[in-house]
Amino acid sequence: MAVANVFHAGDGNLHPLILYDGSEPGVAERVKALAAAILDLCIEAGGSITGEHGVGADKRCYLDRMYGPADLALMQRVRSAFDPLTLANPGKLFPTPQTCGESLVRGRQLAMPESVAPVF
Repeated sequence: MAVANVFHAGDGNLHPLILYDGSEPGVAERVKALAAAILDLCIEAGGSITGEHGVGADKRCYLDRMYGPADLALMQRVRSAFDPLTLANPGKLFPTPQTCGESLVRGRQLAMPESVAPVF
């Protein structure tokens, strides 16, 4: 599959864009596998799978590849202390400024899995 990269040269943020034909049988599974492989390479190279936009639906299931359970629990407790009702970017683990162009409607539609639900 072709991968285009958009990035911030100054801070090292990389946004890989996997190009594919959604009508091709089995392509969704291959895209997810490729995305996971890209994230693994980033971690192996000493990078992070997080960025200035927070951790959204595509990456949140991979956080355990980079952080342990205690780390993730602590991050959720900190977030809950500042945003107990999860009003800041629902569906993401860390808040993002609204100016990033992300859809508020889509964010409201995403359900946060119980494994990363806020700790009150």
